[in-house]
Amino acid sequence: MRHWKKGLLAVAVVALLLGLLGTASGTAVSVNLMAVNDRVLETTAENMPRTVGGVLYVPYTMLSYQATNIDLGVNAMYSITKRTVLVSDGQRGVVFDTQANTAQDFSGETLPVRAMMRNTTVFVPIDWLCEYFGTISCSRTPTQYGTVIRVTSSAAILNDRDFVDSATNQLAGSLRHYLESGGAGEVDDPVPSNSVEPSAPTSGAELFLACRWGTEAAECALLLEGRGQRGLFLFTCEELDGQDGLVRRLVGAGHTVGLALTGEDGPGCLAQAEEGGKLLAAAARYNVLVVSADALDDQGREALVQAGYAVWTPTVSGEDYASGAALVRGLNARRVNYVELDCGRGGTTFLRGALSAMAEENCQIYQATAPALS
Repeated sequence: MRHWKKGLLAVAVVALLLGLLGTASGTAVSVNLMAVNDRVLETTAENMPRTVGGVLYVPYTMLSYQATNIDLGVNAMYSITKRTVLVSDGQRGVVFDTQANTAQDFSGETLPVRAMMRNTTVFVPIDWLCEYFGTISCSRTPTQYGTVIRVTSSAAILNDRDFVDSATNQLAGSLRHYLESGGAGEVDDPVPSNSVEPSAPTSGAELFLACRWGTEAAECALLLEGRGQRGLFLFTCEELDGQDGLVRRLVGAGHTVGLALTGEDGPGCLAQAEEGGKLLAAAARYNVLVVSADALDDQGREALVQAGYAVWTPTVSGEDYASGAALVRGLNARRVNYVELDCGRGGTTFLRGALSAMAEENCQIYQATAPALS
């Protein structure tokens, strides 16, 4: 009886498949399945890639390390509070505002693209993003199960045809799941809707993360990279002495490097910033744009801003918590948190606990670049 039921289900799936991939009244109907590098992703009626006006849109989660656990080098993050999708490679980025229906880069320049909302899901124009970043690509491969929309980075092992041949069972399962979710294929160009709030996984707090230099700074950087994250690393001018190798490694990995200014007035901090800028330029040809200045008042901070710097001001300090998990429990879910941790002795253990707790709580971690902080 059990084998008979399985056979009947298979026949039903094949019948549905033939109906979807055939034609009805001369109108072609198609199914788009998803893959990232060498893995097939789950496709549903809600998140299936769509074509609008000849432009292919994919769900932002396809580029999200948090959603796929695949590091493409380009990551997408959705902000519940801002209703935006940030797509970034750590150096450049695009912010899609689903409320204003706009897109801007980190410098605030308006870009000629838009995100699309359909079935309460945010979709992004994948071909344009591939061209913008230059490190990812998107292909379309027709199969008996539908067209495979595959986004790849240099880490992908198989070419498109070999991947499809090796993933036959997964593609069949993905199509079956799509049909069971109520999918009926894509008929012509769907009409996008911007009137529905986007859905997203239940999210915890949003935060920027900075690390003060310490003896475990290199280990903390590796820990962040292993989670697909990049942070802000702060050095005093004195701490930069003899750290050329570490600075080059941080810059090469895509982290933000900033200066921790210790002066007590604006002119003193500006002089330190100039000195530190020369050191960073000599060590890694890096133009420092982010600084912290704990001792300055508002007037002094404004002087730094007028000089072209973004000023990092922490609202949460790791020193106030016994563990990383405790820190995460103390984050404010109603606003963006600016978290600063120490990379001295025990810093790696603290950061590991914090990152694990952030993952469990679905926290959104943004890289503290100068444009993001301005």
